[in-house]
Amino acid sequence: MSVNNAQKSARFNLTEGTVWAVDKPLGWTSFQVVKKLRSALLARVRHAGVRKLKVGHAGTLDPLASGVMLICVGRATKNIDILQSGVK
Repeated sequence: MSVNNAQKSARFNLTEGTVWAVDKPLGWTSFQVVKKLRSALLARVRHAGVRKLKVGHAGTLDPLASGVMLICVGRATKNIDILQSGVK
């Protein structure tokens, strides 16, 4: 996962939130992906007075697996249950 790509595409409305599809690399935990994105996004928006940013994932992938994870940011984290209830 490239944090630089996440930083470049971090132009979104924080009040509305967003959902990203992230390719989780082999060996990373789902929490590591969320933590890396959260820190990259906070570094990007801290100048706007944002001190805390909700970032969550819609389903855990085993660290020994690579694959696509849905990452929700801001108010989009409220949709995690809906995303998880969908067909894989």
